[in-house]
Amino acid sequence: MTNIKIFTKNNKIVSFEISGHTGFANSGKDIVCSAISAISQSACLGITKVLKINAVVSKSDSKGYLKLQLPKNINDNDLEKAQIILRTMQLSLQDLLFEYGDYIKMEVRDEIY
Repeated sequence: MTNIKIFTKNNKIVSFEISGHTGFANSGKDIVCSAISAISQSACLGITKVLKINAVVSKSDSKGYLKLQLPKNINDNDLEKAQIILRTMQLSLQDLLFEYGDYIKMEVRDEIY
């Protein structure tokens, strides 16, 4: 099971954390795990490389773990740009959840930021 946690503050996504392997299929053939990885890693690249926001990214491929946290002092303009990427990621992951809900758990929480 892959656990996805999306953390918000004032209705803005400020962080996400993804952990675990889905167990849909064996490693290398798990299309659900691959889709989650592609979507979430693309979001990280968009935030850090395209928008050049100094977000904290932690990951472990072997453990199936990825976390991104926007800087606490992010300016409003960068926060709004980041929302486009992060909301797109959230919608894409929700779409996977709808189709493969036996393998994915997702929750959205307010974070004290």
